[in-house]
This record gives sequence, structure tokens and C-alpha cells, in this order.
Amino acid sequence: MKWTMRIVLTIGISTAMALGLSMLSKMELNTASSSPYTWSSHRGGQLTDNNLADMLVQVPLQMRIRKVELSMSRLSLDLSLPKNADTVTVYRDLYTLSQAMLNQTKNIDQVFVRVMDYSSGSDAASSQLVLAMVAQREFGKDMEKRAGDLSLIQLEQELQNRFRITYTSKWQQKYPL
Repeated sequence: MKWTMRIVLTIGISTAMALGLSMLSKMELNTASSSPYTWSSHRGGQLTDNNLADMLVQVPLQMRIRKVELSMSRLSLDLSLPKNADTVTVYRDLYTLSQAMLNQTKNIDQVFVRVMDYSSGSDAASSQLVLAMVAQREFGKDMEKRAGDLSLIQLEQELQNRFRITYTSKWQQKYPL
């Protein structure tokens, strides 16, 4: 009797372990799709240092990102202004960035963007501020139109009506009215 009980107990434990391991692999597949280390554009999520690069790669920008800083609910970005960039490019990138960061994330409440001119040199000391923008979630909630669907005037009005934009003398030199 002892031997039959041991065999039945061994078979029961083996079966439980096999079922547990098969369930573990299925659970792993389900959690891999919602990992905090990757970004999915189909859902809004928490933006962290781990998935920041994945999110920024999905944002279609004309200007290069030179610097990114994420702290709590604030995202700061420095964009490099190309020599041949026009105002539509700048406004479209600002609109697209603010729209993506405020509408596709749950934890970003403010986006600070600086557009910098690095044409006088490659190091940060020779850079000049061209434009700065502060975008807050409460003013960017219903940004539903794609930046490509808006004209230059519409982009400029949308950004100026919603967010705080500061232009420098370098902007006025480069893009006179």
C-alpha cells in the first residue's frame, strides 16, 4: 500500500508541475506584449527611461533630437534646427511631438521643447536657442488632427493658442515676417 501511494503521489506532483510550467509559458507570452520596456503606439502608457527611446523613434520628426530628459511628469527635448529647415518643418515637429507625448502617454503632463541652432559648431557651447515651447497636458487634450493635414497658418495658430512659445531674435533673423 505504501508503494502505490508513493507512485500515485509522484504522478500527481509530476502532472501538477507539467501543467504549471505550460501555464507559465503562456503567461510569459501575454506579459511580453505589455512590457514596460517596449512602447506600443496602439495604447497610451507610462513613459519611462526604459521605453522612452522606443516612443521617440515612432514620432515622425524632420529635426534631429539632440537631448532628452525625462523627470517625473516632465519631458524636455532639444531639437537641432537644420540649416535648410522652413517654418512649416519647425511647427509640424512641435505639433507632432506635443500631440504624441500628451495624448499617447499617461504620465507626461508637460513637454518642454527647445529648438537649437548648432550650425556655428558641433558642441553644446556654440549652440543658440531659436525657439522654446512649453506644452501642458490640459491644453493639448483634443489635438486630433494630424500635423500633415494642417497648413502653416493653422499649425502656428494651434500651437500659439494652446501652448506657450517664446521666439528669440535668432528666429526673427532666420524667419522674418
